[in-house]
Amino acid sequence: MVQGQRADVCLKKRLFDCRCWSGGIEGGQWRERRVTMNRLYKKDCLQSSWLCLDLRTIRRKAMMRAIELFCVVFWCLCAATWASTNREPCQSPSMTSGTLSVSSTGGHDIAEGHFNYNSTAKKLRFVESESHSHKSSHMDVLIHFEEGVLYEIDSKNESCKKQTLKYHRHPMELPSDAHYESEAYLGSPSKSEKGLRVRTWNGKLPDLHANYTTLTTSCGCLTVSYCYHSEKTDLYFSFMNVETEVDDAHVFAPPAYCDAVALEDTPDDHSFFDLFHD
Repeated sequence: MVQGQRADVCLKKRLFDCRCWSGGIEGGQWRERRVTMNRLYKKDCLQSSWLCLDLRTIRRKAMMRAIELFCVVFWCLCAATWASTNREPCQSPSMTSGTLSVSSTGGHDIAEGHFNYNSTAKKLRFVESESHSHKSSHMDVLIHFEEGVLYEIDSKNESCKKQTLKYHRHPMELPSDAHYESEAYLGSPSKSEKGLRVRTWNGKLPDLHANYTTLTTSCGCLTVSYCYHSEKTDLYFSFMNVETEVDDAHVFAPPAYCDAVALEDTPDDHSFFDLFHD
């Protein structure tokens, strides 16, 4: 069978747009032609000096791959957007300690001291620094949130006051219904150790008729600051020199002289925030 007869032999069922290479390897040329051929023809052509490409199939496959690639990119972008706008509230480390400073939004310093927090046992100890202010008495409180008990401790006089604390929310732990708002850098994001990446969360405290905005570190979920706004007061909490450990676990145990003290009942909305006022 000569080359000129090959198309006549292979005329069959389907019509293809083909770009064919005719002639020898040296000095050949591309020609556009429409031929009717089946698989036998294509196989036969591959064994000859004719090389026919099914352009319609190639275009269709290229289009399908382009659509597949677009879908992959689209869903990746959707997933990234969803993840950035629907972050679940993070969990604070099991143990934290550091300096807590409390002020009113009017700029008045209310308290500053050392805190220890056990997020697993839900226990908090805050001891106000005596050098911070000229108060006649300084705050020393121990709170067992799970038990709903607040101890006001006077270690100098070895006296203790014990109250119920039915409201458990506080700045050291992010509520499970906190709403993620954004992520940003405090300082410079381009230089190592020149900035801190933080996440902003906000939410409401309906029982206290209050709302809050808090910043946590993106890595580690350490509270950086907490702004509390209610009908009664506005408070700003700042956390500094925070460590993910507690030097002495005994700070979470009430002194022995608190054992015999009667438990005073308080209103349901009595909270950690009531400890701080101008």
